[in-house]
Amino acid sequence: MIPDPTIEMGELLPASPTSKRVTGDTQFLFQFYKPCIQFYEPSAQTTISMAKDKLRQSLIAALHVCPLLFGRFKIHKDQSISLEYDPQDSNPPTLEFQDISATYAEFKENSFAYGLAKKYHIDKPIPDGIISESTSKPMLMIKVSYLADGGVAIFSMSNHVAFDGNAIFSFLAHWARCNRVLALQQVGEKMVLPPELQVYSTAVVTNTDNVPKHGPVEISVDARKSPAEIGTMLHKKLPANEIRAHVFSISVSNLNRLSETVAKSGILGENEWVSSNNVLAAFVSQCVARASMDAQVYGAGDWTVFQSLDMRRPLQLPLRGLGSPIILAECHATFSEIADPSKFPIIAKRIRQSVNKYTGEYLQDAMDWMSASYRNLARSGVSEPWRHFWFNSLNTNKRAVGLSCMNRIPVYDADFGAGRPTMARSYNPRINYIIVFPGPPTSATRYGSEQPDYDELHLYTTLEAKAMDALLSDAMWNEACTLLSKEF
Repeated sequence: MIPDPTIEMGELLPASPTSKRVTGDTQFLFQFYKPCIQFYEPSAQTTISMAKDKLRQSLIAALHVCPLLFGRFKIHKDQSISLEYDPQDSNPPTLEFQDISATYAEFKENSFAYGLAKKYHIDKPIPDGIISESTSKPMLMIKVSYLADGGVAIFSMSNHVAFDGNAIFSFLAHWARCNRVLALQQVGEKMVLPPELQVYSTAVVTNTDNVPKHGPVEISVDARKSPAEIGTMLHKKLPANEIRAHVFSISVSNLNRLSETVAKSGILGENEWVSSNNVLAAFVSQCVARASMDAQVYGAGDWTVFQSLDMRRPLQLPLRGLGSPIILAECHATFSEIADPSKFPIIAKRIRQSVNKYTGEYLQDAMDWMSASYRNLARSGVSEPWRHFWFNSLNTNKRAVGLSCMNRIPVYDADFGAGRPTMARSYNPRINYIIVFPGPPTSATRYGSEQPDYDELHLYTTLEAKAMDALLSDAMWNEACTLLSKEF
């Protein structure tokens, strides 16, 4: 009989109701569960510090100060949505343990491929994250696998509407810290919730009496189509065997070389600059778009290039807290700029310039328009208004490509007492939307409290099969990037 994975909190169940508004910014547009696997190498300390009883006890301690991980979505009379925790109706996370025959050495030899993890059932089936009051899916699910040679793999996934990437990795680091504290028998030490998981009440929408007539070019809404029709409109209908998902690495030294190329190109004026993420977005977008046209997956033409942008700073919101409103910052790249590798610095500059467009005023107007549009849909009787908005750049029928740079979030901060994870792996099903993870921490920063350093970044790249074949043959791509694993 399979044991019930539901976490029993007992007296440590959070005592006070807690609420967080979901609609009001863009977070509700990301309705999916985001999975990740963190691998820990075998050692005597790994075996001791990551024993089942210790992980269970420390997870209960960590959850005690994070009530929204027991929450449920609540749809109010005005169709707005909040994440609500009620001690009398909790929705607890789950925790499972298993022993498997695979070894850490085998995973390392296969570049910690997510496909190999699926073979050994280290993962769990990924549910849809569509907002609904009727669902009983937990906000957080964890599965710990003990490998045959003493290594450990921790699989976790959370509902992205409630807990984005920064929040869930911050929670995993918080859990790991609780595990270290309890191991030192510092039971009396208060488990404090990290700032990244605090619930802030600062409103995103402020100008309700002065709503812009037109929405931002990045976001659309359509009440005439059903959610199913919108999904069909936004996604190419492709058989599974015509999609490829690969993980590539790019070394920090190669990224620095690309940045130097931009700096020496002469296109930057006085006091102009580009960030390393701008350079990475330009390089990846140009190579992927060029490969897609070479493979005739998309016809020749101009492209939309986008990069995820955290809106908290320009909106003057708290920079640390649960959830971060995101917009996909767009810019235009011409056919000639995509087709000619030597014009990659131009795209980097344009991406940097496009970011400057996203001022507090622009973003505030965008959020006010979204809120007004949402209210109008709700008042007119549209069912599930939260499923009628979308980011235009994610329409795979159009020539659009971009990045979500997660290389600055705490992916490797979960040290349970034997050092940081040696590798983290995720899964990216979205075509033309490349996810950037940091690579493993350098050996010098595997241990200790200092911020880890990385020698490389990992690019989770999902494309149509013909485009992926063309990318694998692209000289500029291969000069900078190395294929780590083929997921499917």
